Amino acid sequence: MHTLSKGIKIGLTGSIASGKSTALNVFKAYGFQVFSADSAVSELYHDHEFVTKVYRMFPHLVIEHVIDKSKLIISLNDPTFYKQYIQLIHDHVLIKMMAFLSEHSQDHCVCEVPLLFEASWQDYFDEVWCIVVSETTSHSRAISRGMSESTYQFLKEKQWSIEEKCAQADVLVHNEFTLEEFITSLTYLIKERIS
Repeated sequence: MHTLSKGIKIGLTGSIASGKSTALNVFKAYGFQVFSADSAVSELYHDHEFVTKVYRMFPHLVIEHVIDKSKLIISLNDPTFYKQYIQLIHDHVLIKMMAFLSEHSQDHCVCEVPLLFEASWQDYFDEVWCIVVSETTSHSRAISRGMSESTYQFLKEKQWSIEEKCAQADVLVHNEFTLEEFITSLTYLIKERIS
């Protein structure tokens, strides 16, 4: 791997509960500008323009200008709805991400995108880093953080397997360790690329 040049753009992905948010904080500590697709999605639910668009496409989901998340969860089980809704989400998040990358074109940037490969966004980055954990670790961490079994299984089914993600990634960051060991390992990889 080459060392980082000025303004490198890294896409960060991994499986559920693999440590992506922790990794973002480590990158930030080393001067990277950071973008979280998960945070961008959360912001969309408070964005009037987005909620209006959802209402036009799926009126049953919006009650008094608020997206009803319980109805959304039920609707996501329909494959046709899921494809349309996720495309809508991806379109809006991509606009935000590209604006972020443009604004920080001279900076090192990392964008955390859980469905990076699934959305075919890998070409927007110089490198894709994948945080690797076993299925057992992913599951136990997600459940211990309060995720329901049904939500975990639903999200897992919508993602590529960790093996598929690893095969496409440029850098693998293993996270079967303690938090301190993970941060140490990630720090080493970051320093290696910005030295």
